[in-house]
Amino acid sequence: MDNRLPLLLGLAVLLQGCNLGTFVPAPEPEIPPSYRKASADVPSNVEVQWWRMYRDPVLDYLVERVLERNPYTQFGELHVAEGQAGVLAARADLFPNLNFGASRDEGHTSTNTPLGEVLQGGTIAGQSNRMVTNTSWQVDLWGRIAQSVELARAQLGVAEATRRSVALVLAREVAVAYWQFRAAEADHALLEQIRAERAEAVRLIGLRLDTGLNTEQDLIEAKVKLARVEAEMQQAVIKRDMNEQELAILLVEPVKDFRVPANPEYALPDIPKVAPGLPAIILSRRPDLIDSAHRLRALIAQEKIAETAFYPSISLTSRYGFASQDLNNITDNASREFSFVPLSLNLPIFDAGRNRANLQAARLRYHQAANVHKVTILIALRQVDDALTQVQAAEEQVRILGEALEATHRATHVAEARYALGQNNYLAVTSARDESLSLHRKRVRSHTDGLLATAWLIEALGGGWEEPAETGAAVAATD
Repeated sequence: MDNRLPLLLGLAVLLQGCNLGTFVPAPEPEIPPSYRKASADVPSNVEVQWWRMYRDPVLDYLVERVLERNPYTQFGELHVAEGQAGVLAARADLFPNLNFGASRDEGHTSTNTPLGEVLQGGTIAGQSNRMVTNTSWQVDLWGRIAQSVELARAQLGVAEATRRSVALVLAREVAVAYWQFRAAEADHALLEQIRAERAEAVRLIGLRLDTGLNTEQDLIEAKVKLARVEAEMQQAVIKRDMNEQELAILLVEPVKDFRVPANPEYALPDIPKVAPGLPAIILSRRPDLIDSAHRLRALIAQEKIAETAFYPSISLTSRYGFASQDLNNITDNASREFSFVPLSLNLPIFDAGRNRANLQAARLRYHQAANVHKVTILIALRQVDDALTQVQAAEEQVRILGEALEATHRATHVAEARYALGQNNYLAVTSARDESLSLHRKRVRSHTDGLLATAWLIEALGGGWEEPAETGAAVAATD
């Protein structure tokens, strides 16, 4: 019988394996060689502390302070620590378990049982003391425990992707709120100058109305323009305050006490040049793609675990201890008791199709996730190209508006010179200045759009990371 056991075991495994079918992983997604709006010849220049490319000390301070203090940062770190604990717990099943137990009980048998009749109405009473050591080890012949460890490692990868996502989103939110704050601040300063010019125009038209040089309609239109700019000033104040309050919340500071450092000479920095590099880079940088790849890795491990349900489970168990009615002699040689099972075999024979259904469900879950992963990659690539388009459009608008602004500056100088020579009235000067300041506002908005677009671009690229990350392209990995 002992000689037949290996043969029967091998035959059972072979028969079960033939009925499972072959698991076919999804093919790796195709990645284009370059982006539509960027050359692949220029390597990526996104650093880990990507916000420093703006060269704005206040922004550097705010981002790094938020990454240090915001509770979501600790959430990401705790999530990773939980994943690490899960890996250690899964690995523990690869090794034997050793347990110690001790018990004390008293017994009294019934006289109204067959045993009581044998004892002629007597009973067996007494106490027993036990100290037992139990050892068990499940032999991982089919890799079930190893795949459980792989599953835990994949879940750790998901946790690490969450931590990275939290850091990236927090930094981007700070950058967006900061640039919108600075834009509203600059807009308010320009609106103050426009308001001064329009107020002067209202005063001059009022004087000219008395002499018949202007009509009452002219005065009404001038007052309407003045009211409009005053309303826009209020909107700029609201935008500035709301973004400052957003920064306070991100910093976990009381809104009423927080203020962004003021600088009367502050100027928006140049729009940084961001080189995205090869499209494949985002597979190892974007947290959502890293998350998706690790989830596929976990589903592959689950599929392999479902396969092992068809094979026999083998375990080794043993028990050694002492039992005695009297504690004084519990450790005597005569009090020993033990059992040793060199091989415990459990082979599934009939389960009404449960294991096969579980395996089919695991494979279907994997292929569903693989399709979602492919779509996620396509969306990620599109987001990068969209952000590149926005950055380039903003740069072009800044260039065009800069040229137009130079023209309005010349027009203002001409108007001022003609007024000095008495060739026109001061209304022409205020009108030229108004036009120049309005164009300046448009240029500031386009400049801000470029700064915001770079922040969105860096998020679309997944930020910058020094440490190597497992690529999300290998969705078909089965190791």
